Amino acid sequence: MHYLTLAAIEIHEVVEDRETDIWIAEILEELKTQKQTDTKNIMLDIESGKWENLQSAFSRAVDSGISDVMYPYYASTEDPEYLEFDNRTEKLREEYEGVADCIKLPQGTIVEQHGAPLWSRFIVRDGKVFQKDAGPLHHEKRTKKAKRMAALPDYPRRKLYKSFAEYAEDRCGFSFDEEHQGYGYYYNPNAIWDWYSVGGRWPELFLVKDSCTEYSVGERGRGNADRMAKAPEGYRWVCAARKKDIAWEAMRDWRNRETAEHFHKLEQMFLAGKTNPGFPGEIVPEGIMRFDRLVYRKDSSLEEYLEEYGIPGSWKYPVGSHDIVDSDRWMSMEDSVPDPESGNYVPVDWRSCIDGYIDNLDEDTVLAAVDYHI
Repeated sequence: MHYLTLAAIEIHEVVEDRETDIWIAEILEELKTQKQTDTKNIMLDIESGKWENLQSAFSRAVDSGISDVMYPYYASTEDPEYLEFDNRTEKLREEYEGVADCIKLPQGTIVEQHGAPLWSRFIVRDGKVFQKDAGPLHHEKRTKKAKRMAALPDYPRRKLYKSFAEYAEDRCGFSFDEEHQGYGYYYNPNAIWDWYSVGGRWPELFLVKDSCTEYSVGERGRGNADRMAKAPEGYRWVCAARKKDIAWEAMRDWRNRETAEHFHKLEQMFLAGKTNPGFPGEIVPEGIMRFDRLVYRKDSSLEEYLEEYGIPGSWKYPVGSHDIVDSDRWMSMEDSVPDPESGNYVPVDWRSCIDGYIDNLDEDTVLAAVDYHI
């Protein structure tokens, strides 16, 4: 799944590096030339996106700052500062001392039904061996192969493996950790993402004036550049900028204007009793359905539609995200907080969190859209 997190980073004085700017521009020009002859090479688009994200000293500082605040939540980090050891020795010992449904192969070898080499293709059922997904109906069946095997339900693992170490290492794939004197693995308990890009699927999160010089266009997802919304005259869409440079009210006005236009198109289609050519939806008595969702309700007002699909009046800042990350913490709309009255944990008021968080930021703080995957 891909999610949008709002990253807040502190970037102070940016030192211009004209030499690096020219070098990156040359790389982009070379990639552009290659794409003209190799039009189906996806890797060229990905590579271009990476370099487009680094065209200016400010965008390079944004890229570095985002890397710093995101790194503590990297699922595949090997940095011991962020790792903990999950000791599985006790659980493995319990399994080793227990039993498992096993199968005796025709040549006499005894194996677990869910392990190599059968991998659950044959299973023990009612004291007999059955082959799974057998025949054209793909159901369990006592095939000829299955009948040549013997079922050994609840077979002691101690009889199957020479030692506990063999079970833990060869059967379960764990290594013995000298420091913790046990079997297990290292993991990041704060892991949230395994991949991210600056901007990505959200390259047009903020509007800034054309005169703004400190911004980043990020790594626009494949095909996003062609689908970019046209910015109002005098503005450009970016995925990162300083709080003071973001045109919040222009963003609100643009979003609500676009939403209103869409509402009127839907309303006209509903009143006409048919959808426009190419529109992926259908007229139903209740309104207009699109992808199993009612996107227009009969007799709804523009004000109601704007509250649902535009920027509601209760939003102080016309931006939303699934998470917020900075150098101190990671917050999510899925967080919960204790209710002072009941004492139970309840969902966080995420809209208030976003508005309050941005409110408290310094005007020079950089806000950036980060597209992350987990």
